[in-house]
Amino acid sequence: MKQSTNSLQRDWNEFIKLTWHERWLLFKIFLLLPLVAVGLHLLNFQRLRSVLLRFSPDSPDVSGGVALEQASITSRLVLAVACRMPFTVTCLVRSTTLWYLLRRQGIASEIRLGVKQDEGEFHAHAWVEVNGVVINDEADMHQQYGAFDQITFSDSTKKI
Repeated sequence: MKQSTNSLQRDWNEFIKLTWHERWLLFKIFLLLPLVAVGLHLLNFQRLRSVLLRFSPDSPDVSGGVALEQASITSRLVLAVACRMPFTVTCLVRSTTLWYLLRRQGIASEIRLGVKQDEGEFHAHAWVEVNGVVINDEADMHQQYGAFDQITFSDSTKKI
C-alpha cells in the first residue's frame, strides 16, 4: 500500500496537531489493534474479553460529558489507525479495542452486537456505546441492526 506524498503530508499535519496524550494513545492503538485481532482469532470473544478485563480498572470513574468527549476522541483515533493498518480491521476488532481503551481511561462502555438481513443476506455488526450513545458508528445503529439485548458486554454486567 503506497500512500501519496500529499496523503503522508496530510497525516503528518494531523499528527502534529495532536496533544502528547493523544499521540501516546495513538501509539497504544497501533499496538493494540493487531493484538486484539490475533486474540480474537486464537481465543473466542469471551476469553479475550476476560483477559482484557484482568488488565483494566475494576470500576469506571469518568462520566457525563467528559466521558463522551474523551470516548469520541479515542474512537476517532482508533478509526484513524484502523484505516492505516496493512490488514482489514473488522468492526469487532475496532470495537473491542475501543472498549478496552475506554475502560483503561475509566469510562464505562458497552460492546453491542447486532444483526440484520438485507436482500437475503445476513449481516452482523459490533459497535460501542457510552451512556447509551453510539461512539464509534452512526447514531442510529439500533434502527439499522437488531441489537442483542441479552448479549451486552459491559463493564459491570456479565449477561450472556
